[in-house]
Amino acid sequence: MKHGKLIAGVIGLILGIIIAFFIPVPHGLTHAAMVVLATLVTANIFWIFNVIPSFATGLLMLSSWVVLNAVPFEDSFAIFSSTTMWIIIGGLALGAAATKTGLITRIAYKIMSFFPANFKGQSLALFISGTIIAPMIPSAHPKAAMSTPLAKGISNALGYKPKSAASSGLFLAAMWGFFVTEGSFLSATAQNYAFKGLLPAKYQAVLSWGKWFIMMLPWTIVILVAGYFLLNSLFKPKDDKPVSREFINKQLSDLGGMSKNEKITAVSILLAIIMWILESTINIPSAVTALIWVSILVALKVLTPDDFKSRLSWSTIIFIGTVMALGNVMQTVGLTNWLRDVLKPVIGPVVGNIWIAVIVLPIVIYLIKFVVVSLISAGTLVTLALLPFVTQMGFNPGILVIIVTTSVNVWLLSYMNAPFLTGSAAVQDSMASRASMAKSSVGYMVINIIGLLICVPLWQLMGLA
Repeated sequence: MKHGKLIAGVIGLILGIIIAFFIPVPHGLTHAAMVVLATLVTANIFWIFNVIPSFATGLLMLSSWVVLNAVPFEDSFAIFSSTTMWIIIGGLALGAAATKTGLITRIAYKIMSFFPANFKGQSLALFISGTIIAPMIPSAHPKAAMSTPLAKGISNALGYKPKSAASSGLFLAAMWGFFVTEGSFLSATAQNYAFKGLLPAKYQAVLSWGKWFIMMLPWTIVILVAGYFLLNSLFKPKDDKPVSREFINKQLSDLGGMSKNEKITAVSILLAIIMWILESTINIPSAVTALIWVSILVALKVLTPDDFKSRLSWSTIIFIGTVMALGNVMQTVGLTNWLRDVLKPVIGPVVGNIWIAVIVLPIVIYLIKFVVVSLISAGTLVTLALLPFVTQMGFNPGILVIIVTTSVNVWLLSYMNAPFLTGSAAVQDSMASRASMAKSSVGYMVINIIGLLICVPLWQLMGLA
């Protein structure tokens, strides 16, 4: 619709005004809470229909709380001085260095050179290289834009026709390895930090880099093994004979030897990951670790001031910050307690049992994704809706973040997943058919629930469920 954004924007504003100023304040709420609720409704409509850039919507939401005297400025914008925001900034900067120096591309090609030059071998190479690289770049879009051209080059070298089953399979193997495995590592995507930041502070401690990795290890194994067999069963060509390895060898040869900046970046990221794993032992916050190594990369001129302007998505950083602000503010104005009382009869049985939760919550999120396109927005809505029940959950609320972050990554329909659109655009929409995308997404949706179920015994051993 030509004027769809304008119409959605007007409807969003009208609904916000009605909720804030014309609906009687329900028992247990204050006018401040109604203002926050109103702006949340308006903001979600703006986000769903992309009325204006997402970060601008978020900033207007936070600003409106101050203008309408609902929340003081110090509380509205407190998230921007938090450690979570700085780990996001530091992590993105480390990823920018890895991309700029070519380190990521070298790692991917090197891993691919170890596997047979056929569908089975190269799809496995894309799975493994993506999983290794995932925690180094906490942004889905750069990984999607980088990985699919690699898959296209391999597809061309193997002689697969555009949008054939085999071509689609390699595209999906790239996205599966580089993007789907983001759920395996806290540092693999900024949205993991955003969802973590929505939890009350006392529940965030369980989600350190090392504990996240351990908690997700069974899921990671299931996702990789089952995903590999899924794509091979759906897309492997009947005649899967190895062909010349010239493409991969030529790409490696063209890269030449590792540059000085590549070596510096590799050491910096490796040491940063080690420090993240040992965070509770060395008592250095993850944000400080990231900023230390970013500062070292700047001092050694691997990163420049211009890189901070062009290679970091500041609009995304601001958007994530505005979304995270909702968690604390909703608690401050009493919305979380009110929602808990209203939704308790429906939600209570689900969050009270971990086995039910890991089945029902992903399905709810899958359904929400038909309407709420943004991965962060969908995850935020679910997390905020369940926050009032943290004291009644039959499991540590940190598990809620894990369920959310794995379940928002569906791509059943093309509009549901922006990183998949980025990956497709990077190869001029020439690799994967719509049918192949849908089939693989259904497979992931089932595998995701199975992976979460297999994690439950581990979580119970860790005292989290």
